[in-house]
Amino acid sequence: MSAPPRSGADPAAVHLVGTGPGPVDLLTVRASRLIAMSGTVLAEPGPIGPGALGLCPSTALVIDASELSPTDAAARMREAVDRGDRVVRLYPGDPTDHPELPAHTGALDAEGISWELVPGIRSGAPVEALRDARPAPAPEAPRSQPVAPPATAMPGGSPGLILVLGGTGEARRLADLMVTAGLDVVTSLAGKVTRPRLPRGEVRIGGFGGAEGLTHWMRENGVSAVIDATDPFADQISVSAVHAARETATPLLRLHRPPWTEQAGDEWIRVPDMQTAAHVVRERFRRPMLTVGKQGASAFAGDTRGSYLIRCSEPPPGALPHRYLLVLDRGPFGVESERTLMSRHRIDVLVTRNSGGATSEAKLAAARDLRIPVVMVDRPETPQAPGVPETVHSVEDAARWLVERFGAR
Repeated sequence: MSAPPRSGADPAAVHLVGTGPGPVDLLTVRASRLIAMSGTVLAEPGPIGPGALGLCPSTALVIDASELSPTDAAARMREAVDRGDRVVRLYPGDPTDHPELPAHTGALDAEGISWELVPGIRSGAPVEALRDARPAPAPEAPRSQPVAPPATAMPGGSPGLILVLGGTGEARRLADLMVTAGLDVVTSLAGKVTRPRLPRGEVRIGGFGGAEGLTHWMRENGVSAVIDATDPFADQISVSAVHAARETATPLLRLHRPPWTEQAGDEWIRVPDMQTAAHVVRERFRRPMLTVGKQGASAFAGDTRGSYLIRCSEPPPGALPHRYLLVLDRGPFGVESERTLMSRHRIDVLVTRNSGGATSEAKLAAARDLRIPVVMVDRPETPQAPGVPETVHSVEDAARWLVERFGAR
């Protein structure tokens, strides 16, 4: 049975792991992580070298399987599964090269135990094949870009699984760096956008079920670090990340782009939330332009006086103002095109959230040039309490955090 994509708790109860030709640095990233997370390990000490066995946790039960029949081994694994252990059986090279593999998997099937094969580099593979099987070195980055942060935290050359809470351009750039470096990374997207821009590497889409669900997912998948690179207004997942990181003792970094600041010539009306923004617009303006995301537009429903220009990437759900023009578009936009749009529709106020970042800053410059006031919705306040994560404002700083946390090759 082949390994299905990761989507919550690992569906396989037993992992049949290939350990490659022997040297521990030729283990795959997934093999290293599974061994380091194991509760019970079955191995034949002769063919399996001390390097792979040395990755087992001190609390793991290591069983000598050299004298066990397939049926006896399956019975021992059933006991381990029933007590909640993550079970790993180690094979030299690749599991499919082992002559008794069909008997082993047949015994597991008879016990009703789900299993997966985790390939390893074949022991007899030529040097060229070994070289091809290892992650390619990251290309040298231009001087204006951060160096991809390959890292080592666990024996075997891998920091384990890194979870990126994504949905932003910064998250995509960071995932690209980590995938290029050969790290094991999963980017999680909330699933609120029908056609999201997908990052490189493994992606999971959908919520976790709150803080407890995220905690469970991190434990089941052996997450070694979390980087919260969500939109600054996605405060619920950020709060859940703090809780889950505290419960699992997992390092957590928040990567949020710096907020915009008022410039000379700006006329900002700062408000704490979308409801206040809607109140200000109804009282003072008639031709607003909304760039508040598809979820934010519903706060302006019920306004029968204003004529709205609403721009977002997908149709907003829920009720909308009485009169509106919906523009479905996705940036980045240029200053000149923003000025043209605002002038053509005789916009008298721009309403936006202080998401920060250069990719959507052109609308602020256009409003400044046209002397159009801006209703600026402030970011949610970051709670000041124990466990609040360290915050950085650039992909470069997040890369440095990874290197400082796990070390560089």
